[in-house]
Amino acid sequence: MLEQTRRQASIFVYLIFGLLIVIFVYGINPGSRGDAGCSTSSNTVVSVDGSDANNSAFLVAYSANQGQGRQRTYQALDEVIWREMLATAAADRGIRTTGDLIDNEIMTAKRGYFYLGGRRYDVTDQFFEDVDGEKLFSRKRWLAFVAARNLQSPNTYREEQARGLQASLMADLLTTSVRVSRDEALANYQYENNTVTYDVVAFDPARYRRTMHLTDADTKRFLDEHTAEVQARYKADERTYKAVKPELALREIFIPKALPAAPPSDVTPDAAADDKTGKSDKPDKSDDKAGKAGEKSAKKDDKTGKAGKSADKAGKAAGDAVKPFGLPVDAAKAKLEAVRAEIAAGKLAFADAEKQLAADSADDAPAENGDRGWRKADDPQLGETAVNTAAKALKPGEMTPVIATDRGVFLVIATGKREGDLSFDQVKSEIAAALAKETWSKEAAKRDALDALARAQTSGKTLDQLYEREVVRQPTNGLEQILQNPNLSDEQKRQILQQLMEQQKHGSLEVHEQDVPVAWYADDDGSSGSATAASAGGAAAPATGSAAPKAGTPGPAAGSAASASPAAGTAAPAAGSAAPGTEIVASKEILPQFGEVTKPKLNRFGPMPRQAKMAGVGTSKEAIATLFDELSPGQLAKRIYEGDNGYVVLQLINRAQPKIEDFDKTADAEIARMQDARGKAALHAWLKDRCETLNKAGRIRPAPDRIREVDDKGNPAPTVYRPCMYLDYLAQ
Repeated sequence: MLEQTRRQASIFVYLIFGLLIVIFVYGINPGSRGDAGCSTSSNTVVSVDGSDANNSAFLVAYSANQGQGRQRTYQALDEVIWREMLATAAADRGIRTTGDLIDNEIMTAKRGYFYLGGRRYDVTDQFFEDVDGEKLFSRKRWLAFVAARNLQSPNTYREEQARGLQASLMADLLTTSVRVSRDEALANYQYENNTVTYDVVAFDPARYRRTMHLTDADTKRFLDEHTAEVQARYKADERTYKAVKPELALREIFIPKALPAAPPSDVTPDAAADDKTGKSDKPDKSDDKAGKAGEKSAKKDDKTGKAGKSADKAGKAAGDAVKPFGLPVDAAKAKLEAVRAEIAAGKLAFADAEKQLAADSADDAPAENGDRGWRKADDPQLGETAVNTAAKALKPGEMTPVIATDRGVFLVIATGKREGDLSFDQVKSEIAAALAKETWSKEAAKRDALDALARAQTSGKTLDQLYEREVVRQPTNGLEQILQNPNLSDEQKRQILQQLMEQQKHGSLEVHEQDVPVAWYADDDGSSGSATAASAGGAAAPATGSAAPKAGTPGPAAGSAASASPAAGTAAPAAGSAAPGTEIVASKEILPQFGEVTKPKLNRFGPMPRQAKMAGVGTSKEAIATLFDELSPGQLAKRIYEGDNGYVVLQLINRAQPKIEDFDKTADAEIARMQDARGKAALHAWLKDRCETLNKAGRIRPAPDRIREVDDKGNPAPTVYRPCMYLDYLAQ
């Protein structure tokens, strides 16, 4: 009996001891640091360098971002990862938060902050009420704000915000670690506020492409001469030619509904103005004055005539009417019915019929008539429902009936059908035609740009005298209009220019280990806000204590005074030296025939500061360098450049450089602005480097259920998410 009692007592002791072990194991804080990763607790959403972030952190981040679907989940994960990296670094440096501190930050009687991913947001207005002009804390509104985060209690929110505040303090430490000297800020100010005003005549390949008459013989010739390029394109796009659903090769004849011709009296406002102002071949004196006045030329030129061409232009505008095209619907239908009968009887080829009826079509007939290419058999997308329906029923060699719509009359023929895996031989002509249009339209635009430059160099006239000014100016964010507004003070204009430049700011930072200063460098494209700048009297060396710009970084132009400008009507403008790079020359290829291409018009831009992308020339580094570093006011660029919208001919009108005394008035603000930009870049670089290092070492482990992907049928799909994939997006 005694033995049985002793045995039962032993079992009871073992049970108590086992229960204590279980309680101890499950009582471990899942948020403590360790190597268990996401296996520590099912509540963990991601483990970052041994620190486990729970679902509450994820809910806070998820509720605050504007992503959609899986994107929102991934952005929330990234926010949590950045918070953990910063908070862990803060803890390692002895940075702690207390209950009083977090309460003071998130719900005091004076302010209310919200912490997310190491960033501080002022959300005072969301849970503070305005009572007689005074902001008073509303606990009811604060609780509603907390509830919107989908958390269990206000205490959970406080705990998560405490971790966010810790991360924010570390972010502040990084952003305030950079320094900016007065000399650096001055160099940056001079660089940013060096502006140019310039004329651009652009030759857009798209205009040539629209008027190109590409024949089958042209396509074959291109294929023979560019076989390697066609093969390379096929290889690059080979997957698009696999398992192709049924497609039809379609050709179309379209006769638009007749439109009334414009009356001869329709003279453009520009033509009427020119008729009143400029009727001689002598340069207008107002242009001369405008040139000497620098920035004022852009306004005066709009009011004065263009020399040498005004009378001709006015006469042409008054006497010419818009070319009529199209036919009445009944007449067009009868005409196409007759043509269809001839084609069906074998007396006329469809392609020849297209040419015969081209005169009844608009000026852009090549785009409306002829080869429509390969179209999906079940949805040819020909623009009209009735035409699409009829085309879907076609077999190779068949034509639709003549179809009349509100736009005009259509006739479509199917010349072929294909599906499945397509070989190179099946698609080579199609690829060659596309490449031919692309290549030859660029070549035609290039040749016309070269001819235009040669004429400008030999004529003794400015671009403004040779080309009509574009009435509708390309967008410049209203900069020129703002800077020329007499109702704005110089200080207001300068502030506006600074704000616009801030939007275009580029630059990068190199962040080293702790106790090593942060260095400021220019981007590879030279578009840094702190590149070497010109000081009074010439180009200055980098300021003492600042990092030297990378090789190839362009500094601001030095030399010419802001008031310098050429006198109009003198000899041909001197051509500036070409910027480094390969000169653009015409090829020896034989081009196809083109229809009439409208003559380009001149656009004047500026005053514009140096930016990575500039109006009229796009992102062409060589063109930008020419404007700022090579040309003097009045000079014509020695060569053409390839901009974002084709080939351009450039002429510098004026260059304005800032004054040091103007900088003295705002030196503190300039230093603070530049330091803020560097600080943000330093934080971004630290986060990126830290994330890449930890991820490479396998120290960032999201919970599998958070990043699991499935296809439309619910089957497992490859994982899309990678840590910090939204760093650049969310850091904007």
